[in-house]
Amino acid sequence: MGKIILVIGGARSGKSTFAEAKLQEKSSVCYLATSLVDSEDTEMVERVRKHRKQRPSTWHTEERYRNIGDYLSKNKNYDGYLLDCATTLSMNYFYAMMTDQYGKNYEMIDQIIAQFTEDEKDKIESQIMNEWQHILREVKSVEGDIYIVSNEVGLGIVPENSFTRWFRDVYGRVNQLLGKESDNVYLVVAGIPVMIK
Repeated sequence: MGKIILVIGGARSGKSTFAEAKLQEKSSVCYLATSLVDSEDTEMVERVRKHRKQRPSTWHTEERYRNIGDYLSKNKNYDGYLLDCATTLSMNYFYAMMTDQYGKNYEMIDQIIAQFTEDEKDKIESQIMNEWQHILREVKSVEGDIYIVSNEVGLGIVPENSFTRWFRDVYGRVNQLLGKESDNVYLVVAGIPVMIK
């Protein structure tokens, strides 16, 4: 069984670059990319292209944000894994739950989100946390070390709307779970990794 290493930091802190560098010497690496790429979003397409270019071509890239635990249960033999990133996975998983229930009518979804009760928020957060628990159970059975990259979301300004404030809190609790379950945790600041666990 490999180690779980959480790499956390702000936007453009160097966290992904650090995690990728730690896996450079591994003979087989599975990169779990959790972003959704809309071909019309040219800026995001370019970001993904740059990310792919900086990774070794020998790495296997698995693009998904759902059923990662199931994927890991069937693909346990890589020397290393990189899940990038936990924050994006949580958001995409949330919106998948919404579109499963309401279709891809994002205007209607925005209206529904604005009227969530506290009980509804708790149920949704519970589903997100259950998904992470499943991922972490399967992570503990893979052979190689897994680096999980996540955004530190608690150091910026307080968001202006209630949904974003609530989801920032969800991200924070996901990060707390990942920190607790990880063997090592690095905080990356201005490109400098600091081991905090």
